Amino acid sequence: MEEPGSGFGHGRSMTVQPRWYLFWATLSQTGMTFVQQGIIVMGFFLARRYALNFRQIGFITSAMSLGLMASMVFMGILADKWGPKRLLSRSTWVMALLAYGLSMVKGYDMLLVVFLLLGASLSAVPMSGSKAIFSAFQGRDRGMSMGIRQTGVPLGAALAAILLPFIVTRTGLAPVYWVFTAELLLTGILFSRVIPTVADSSLPPPVHRSSVRALRWPAAVSFLMVAGQYFLVTFTLEYLHDYRHFGLGQSAIALALAQLGGGLGRILFGRLSDRLQLSRPRVIGGIGLFACVMIAMIVLLPSYTPFVWIAAIWFLIGMGTIGWNALSLTWAAESVLPQQAGFAMGFVGTIIYLGSAIFPPVLGTVIDQTKHFTLAWLALAAILLIASALAHYASRSVTARERAIRTTPNSRGCS
Repeated sequence: MEEPGSGFGHGRSMTVQPRWYLFWATLSQTGMTFVQQGIIVMGFFLARRYALNFRQIGFITSAMSLGLMASMVFMGILADKWGPKRLLSRSTWVMALLAYGLSMVKGYDMLLVVFLLLGASLSAVPMSGSKAIFSAFQGRDRGMSMGIRQTGVPLGAALAAILLPFIVTRTGLAPVYWVFTAELLLTGILFSRVIPTVADSSLPPPVHRSSVRALRWPAAVSFLMVAGQYFLVTFTLEYLHDYRHFGLGQSAIALALAQLGGGLGRILFGRLSDRLQLSRPRVIGGIGLFACVMIAMIVLLPSYTPFVWIAAIWFLIGMGTIGWNALSLTWAAESVLPQQAGFAMGFVGTIIYLGSAIFPPVLGTVIDQTKHFTLAWLALAAILLIASALAHYASRSVTARERAIRTTPNSRGCS
């Protein structure tokens, strides 16, 4: 029986069973997300330190996202060319150095610059991990495998939502940056050791215009869907603490539950797509509709709502706004040649982070101008509704293409 790394080629690397391989891949993604999403969670505390408005809080998210966006395609190409092992082992030290540098930065503007650079280095983690899992589980249920690995995103964000407010309120910001440094080194080194080495024969073919054209639908849908994920991460603490008047601890718990709901959604939706043989965009379209329903519930909530209901709703809206990501990356990778999977996921990942850079400050400006969250929630619902409609439209072309692929060999066999 082949080890999971056999899809890469052989090299002098540790070999692990598939479930352990998934575990280390998920741990690596968790560590990266703990930093990336953790900085967004810390926007609540940075706002109080630097007297920021909602628009400026949104720019904290944008700085990280722009860095990730700027380097994602490049990192995806490196994952195809170098292999995920070499990419992750080299980039881990750069990430750790920049995370430590945050502890020496003074001033909001310079902080944004370092966030930008840190974001650019962090993109090596999702690109190396996605390429590793996509290749290792070739011929298996990749939707579920990618979904399990992608649970590292909401898991890392949930840990950040629970732990970072506790750490910051007791020790200040600098120790948080030291924690970031240590865990990036630990998780990066551990996962890079178990990734098999890519053989030279695995080098990707050149990227043509047709490859980019094949990614237009997953990119467009993902650009819109990410609005829900980053609105929830960026503004949950402010909404529940300042508008709903819950304590900071309760607000952090709700955000953590949303992330856990998103993690569960990534596994369940991936398995649903694999087992029922539903097209990836069709499932994503349903997820978008579900998120719209949950937003409508939030808008219609009475002024006083018990926290138990808030917790349940945030868990469910997390499934709808966060649970789509793994399916989107799988959809992208399956739209091109297997050797171009890293490029495909990098390209769509770039578009995702473009959306995450644009929507938080835009929706934050809506909140600033209206002095209320209602219009921002409604605008978000409209964005997700458009994403759902595009996904349903794209699913028809995907279904037609799959039907053509299934019938073409038969027709050739008869000639």
